[in-house]
Amino acid sequence: MPGPARAMSCAAAYARLRKLANEQVIRLAEPSTANRVLLDGLGPHTPGIIAGVRLHDTAGAPYRPGLLDPRNALALIRFTEFLRDNFGVTELLLDAGGHCAALRESHRTGRAIDVAGVVMLVGEVRRRITVADHWGGVATAATPGGDWPAHAGPSLRYRLDEPDAHPLGDPDGDMFVADFFRSVYDFAAGEWQDRSTGPDPAGPPTAIGEPSLIRHPDHPGCPVAPHRRRRYRTHLHLQIGGTE
Repeated sequence: MPGPARAMSCAAAYARLRKLANEQVIRLAEPSTANRVLLDGLGPHTPGIIAGVRLHDTAGAPYRPGLLDPRNALALIRFTEFLRDNFGVTELLLDAGGHCAALRESHRTGRAIDVAGVVMLVGEVRRRITVADHWGGVATAATPGGDWPAHAGPSLRYRLDEPDAHPLGDPDGDMFVADFFRSVYDFAAGEWQDRSTGPDPAGPPTAIGEPSLIRHPDHPGCPVAPHRRRRYRTHLHLQIGGTE
């Protein structure tokens, strides 16, 4: 795989998407260019299907992202393949609204997505795991009522590692959810922006709770005000490029 999506030019990412389309791994719809692409099936009437994973919002409506930056589209394809291959994910839930004002430009230009949860098969059981219910709403001694105190920061920690974190209510399930979201974060840090708005220097990616361009329930804050992390109780914000 030729490097993280964030480190590629739009032209290089578009060439990779065209190759995947020629191999019938994905389908591109018109108008798709080296600056913006439309993944076929992500229209207003058809649920998006990428790598066998159906994309929709938390209410079940088809996800309609519009035109995407080719780098963001490529990261999304890699992400769905990762979820499918490692966790048996069949559905990816995406949040279509509620963006922090400082981040709206990244969505408007097709450079960002907000991940709200997944549906996966665990044996014969269909399990729905969401950021809102199984991470952002989890109360611990550190996050009473599901929120970090207003003064918390500049670095936090991953609440699901706390001994009193019980997202599913049983020890095995709690550990699975904690490991799942950690794996999601680690993958995102390898494809979307993490430590900087550039391709990022070689070095370790951030861990959950450290300052990063990945926003989530345990993020230290957003550029406008530290306590606005509550905007991310329901999703992970993943973006390509900077915040304008």
